Amino acid sequence: MKVFKRLLILLCVALMAVSAVAFAGCEEESGEALSGSMKIVITPDTQTAATVIEVDLKGYTSADKVADVIENLTEAGKLCYKGSNGVYGLYLTALGVPVKSTYEGQTSMVDSYILEEGGGKYLYTYTSVDADKLETMPGSDYQAMTVEYEGMTLTESMNSVSKMTICDGAVIYFTYIVWG
Repeated sequence: MKVFKRLLILLCVALMAVSAVAFAGCEEESGEALSGSMKIVITPDTQTAATVIEVDLKGYTSADKVADVIENLTEAGKLCYKGSNGVYGLYLTALGVPVKSTYEGQTSMVDSYILEEGGGKYLYTYTSVDADKLETMPGSDYQAMTVEYEGMTLTESMNSVSKMTICDGAVIYFTYIVWG
């Protein structure tokens, strides 16, 4: 009987160990640490000087997305946005940078939007990251839209900012698209 109890205890311990290993794979991976930098570019059109925010990728991982960068820049007071979360993630309706404002002797930071939806204008995103570029389907008449920035051809993103990849050298370019 003692041998049976010991065998049963050993079997239970082995099952718990196997279960722990099996469920460890269910946790979300944290991703590899990133280094270098990327750029967030905001401009209403190609004729207007762009606002460029250089982002140090120290502290980010390959699991982070552009939406994470936007949130962190907003918390740091370097960026402001309006938007909502939906099934595709964060949908931006305005994007800009805070500016100092003084009223009755009191100085504070006020949101100042460079891009804001309205009048048939919608925020649109271009990227230098191949994984996020919209690819033209074979046999399709549609050609992915592009924009030139600092000698680079950026392509419209097929993903929302909640799914867009960040990496060293990435350029994420926000502007308008006009519909209607």
